[in-house]
Amino acid sequence: MKKYISCIVLVILCLVCGMVFYANANELFAPNVPEAENKNEESTQTMGGNGLVDDEVLPPLIQMDGTIFSESLTYVTLRLEWAVLKPNGSDSIFLSCELYADTDTKITIDDGYIYINEEKEEFGKAVCEGTGTLLHSVTKELQDTEEIRLSAIANTSISDKNGVTLDMLEASGNLMINENLSKLSGSHLIDFEHISQFPSLPSGDEITCLSMVLNYFKYEADKNELSDLYLEKGPVGYTKPTEANVGNPESNFNSFGCLPPVIVKASNKFIMVNDGNHTAMDISGANTHMLYDYVSKDIPVIVWVCEDFDITPQISRIWIIDGNTYYAKSNSCTMVLIGYDFDKNTVTLANPKGNVFEVDMELFEARYGQMGSYCMVVSE
Repeated sequence: MKKYISCIVLVILCLVCGMVFYANANELFAPNVPEAENKNEESTQTMGGNGLVDDEVLPPLIQMDGTIFSESLTYVTLRLEWAVLKPNGSDSIFLSCELYADTDTKITIDDGYIYINEEKEEFGKAVCEGTGTLLHSVTKELQDTEEIRLSAIANTSISDKNGVTLDMLEASGNLMINENLSKLSGSHLIDFEHISQFPSLPSGDEITCLSMVLNYFKYEADKNELSDLYLEKGPVGYTKPTEANVGNPESNFNSFGCLPPVIVKASNKFIMVNDGNHTAMDISGANTHMLYDYVSKDIPVIVWVCEDFDITPQISRIWIIDGNTYYAKSNSCTMVLIGYDFDKNTVTLANPKGNVFEVDMELFEARYGQMGSYCMVVSE
C-alpha cells in the first residue's frame, strides 16, 4: 500500500515540475506580448499586409501620360496631351486631355471636337499664332475600360506650300490601360542585327525592315527575295500605297514605298510558305506606350518615321486614285524600333538607310505621329 502511495506522490511531483518548466519555457522562447487593455478592441494591423500603410496612401495602380500628334500636312500640327490615372481599388479611369495647336503662321480654326470613346466634346473658334495655343481641355471619368480611343478634330481652311487645301486636321490614337504599361522597366534594348537596304534596294526601306525583323525571329529572309517574290508593286500614279508598293524598290527614282498593310501581307505570305508560327499585324494608331510595351517583351516594331528627325515631313507628291487623294511625304523613312530609355529620354532605331542610332524620345514621338502613326509587328 505504501508503495502505491509513494508512486502517486511521485507522479504528482513530476506533473508539478513539468508545469513549472513549461511556464518558464514560454517565457524563454516566446515573445512577451502584453495583453490589450481592451480585449474587444480590434487590431489596426491588416491581415496579409504590413499593417503600416493604408491602401488610400499607396501610389495609383496606373498613372500614364503622353502625346498624340496629327499628321503634319500643312503649317499647323494638333498636339493632344493626355494623362490617365487609375487609383488602387477603383474600376474608374480618370482621363484628362488638352489640345494644342502648333503653327508657323497665324491660322484661324473655326471649330473642333475632342472624341473620347466616340463621345464628343466641342470647342469654339480659336486664333493660333504660334506654338502652344490651347484649343480645348477636358477631364472625364470612365468606367470599366481597358482601352481608350482618343481623337481631336479641328475644322479650318488652309493651304500648304504645295497648294493642298485641308479643311480638317485630326490627331487620333488608342490607349491600352493595363498593369503591364505601368510596370515597364526604365530601359530596354533588343539584341538586334542591322541590315542595310543598299545597294540593291535604294528605295526599299520598308521591305528591308521586314527582312531585319524576320531574321531576328530566325527566318532566313533575304531582302531581295522578299522584294522580288513577296512584295506587291504597282506603277506610280495608279497604285494605292495601302495595296501595293508605289514604284519599284530597286529604283532610285520615282518610287515612293508603301504603308503597313502591304508589308503585313508580304510578311504573312513569307511565313506561310516557310511553315512559320508567327503572324504580322498592322497596329497603326498605337500609342507610343504600346510600342515600348512591345519592345520590353523583345518584339521589335516597324515604324514609319523620318530619315532626318530634325526636319518636319511635308507633302512631296499627290495622286488622286478612284476619287481618293493619296500623297507621299518628303524625308520619310521606315525603321525598326528596338529600344527605349526613359532616364535618357531616348529611343533606339535600326535605320536601313544608315545604322542603329539613338534619337530624342519626344522628337521620335512627334515624327511618328506626324507621319500618320503607322506601325506593325511580327509576333507569335
